[in-house]
Amino acid sequence: MGTGGKLRRTWPQRLLLGFNALLVVACLGAAAALYTFQDKLASVDTVAIDSSAAAPLDPGQVRNVLIIGTDSAANLDEDDPVNNGREGEHLADVIMIMRIDPTNGTARLLSIPRDTRVAIAPTGGMGKINAAMAGVDGPRNLIDTIRRNFGISIDNYVEVDFAAFKDLVEQLGGVPVYFAAPVRDKRSGLFVEEPGCVVLGPDQALAYARSRYFEYKDSDGRWRTDQTSDLGRITRQQDFIKRSMRRASEAGLRNPGTAIGIVDAATGAVKMDDTLAVGTILDLVEVFRTFNPDELETQQIVTVGENRGGIAYQEVVWDETMPMLLPMWGFDQNEVLTNNDIVVDVVGSRSDTEAAELLTTALDGVGFDASVLVSRYSPSGTTITFGDAGFEAAQTLATYLEDEPELIYDDDIVGPRLELTIGDDFGGVRQEPIPVAELPQSVLTPPSDYSEAAADAALEAEEAQEAADEAAGDGDASEDTTTTLPADDDPAFVQAAEAEGAPPGLVPTDPVRAAECR
Repeated sequence: MGTGGKLRRTWPQRLLLGFNALLVVACLGAAAALYTFQDKLASVDTVAIDSSAAAPLDPGQVRNVLIIGTDSAANLDEDDPVNNGREGEHLADVIMIMRIDPTNGTARLLSIPRDTRVAIAPTGGMGKINAAMAGVDGPRNLIDTIRRNFGISIDNYVEVDFAAFKDLVEQLGGVPVYFAAPVRDKRSGLFVEEPGCVVLGPDQALAYARSRYFEYKDSDGRWRTDQTSDLGRITRQQDFIKRSMRRASEAGLRNPGTAIGIVDAATGAVKMDDTLAVGTILDLVEVFRTFNPDELETQQIVTVGENRGGIAYQEVVWDETMPMLLPMWGFDQNEVLTNNDIVVDVVGSRSDTEAAELLTTALDGVGFDASVLVSRYSPSGTTITFGDAGFEAAQTLATYLEDEPELIYDDDIVGPRLELTIGDDFGGVRQEPIPVAELPQSVLTPPSDYSEAAADAALEAEEAQEAADEAAGDGDASEDTTTTLPADDDPAFVQAAEAEGAPPGLVPTDPVRAAECR
């Protein structure tokens, strides 16, 4: 992003973690670790998210899975509290991307607030990201919206609805949560009268997960409110996710009937992309069979609330969000940028997209994450446009092109995403790339404006590191930044510190008892 587009963070709001969606996937995987479910998966609804030429990833490859929870009321009772305030428009109520690395058995989860203001595919008009799901091509439009705004390649797609949550909690026999004090939420229906380890059944678990007006009773008998609303809810949901995953694993291991019930509930609520084969899922389950839920790294992109024309949006704070995007792009120090991490938008004119669609199919066939980007302009020559993080990706793409492209730098493009325009004499796509060293000098040499931007970024990074080192030398980094709620000395709950990586919200403070709550 250009520096002029960056926003400073004040107090982000309305961050949602789709714990019901992740719970479906986690339960399905945990139960499948021991029990065959090929026939069940064969009946799951599927959706196409790529061209027919896109080959499924090898089970051992790193992949990004888009997990969506919709606000569809199709499978809910009319009087279900989840319906409160919802119109059932099949919007993306929950948007998460899970990056799975089978090579080292790790997984990380990135959540995107549903009210995030972005350019919505396919038109490019600005709106809330959850609106991308509306319409016939909703899943594909949402995927393209994520690709084009955040530069994240999407390999697989999983969609669930809210009705699945109660079924899964019931199959698990409830989920135990430790409460250091009585808690309530009058709007969601949450009420836990006695502190301790409480097994939440379907209704109370749903009320706890949805609680935005969370209160707890202090030692003087006064009800105190968590002022962080959705942010506090995320903190509690993250804890609940890990407890649910652990419960699913333990319940499935002990009881074959429970495991089968989990699979029935999960497969009845899931929609997947048509490349996520049964064998792939089983291979991934085997790799993550002993995965510790506490090792799941969860983050949300940083946003700030902004009102535009009477509509409340979340604007991305790019300078704080970028570090979270790097691993989702495949930019971890131990990873090598691969074709499936490179997003390629093939630019085609509105009057004739056939050539762009054919090229997209060819690029999908050699492993890129390609789609058509309709433009009002007709391209005059073959060009590859890239952003701050895209020079290596641009060279990789160039090794597959028969003719010599012109490289163009655009600082509004995020991540390893490229825009490819094709000239009238375009030579086609190679099935096997040439070595990077054999590329024309014009492609090996970055554009001057990119070189200047890279130099400025390196200088800023050096100055930031010097400032951090100086602060550490002064002892600033060792200061205790933990805070509590105003005028609250009650040890029952605390508010997490506003330090880097520390989520806000009220959470149990007795880690020993919480860990023993099973």
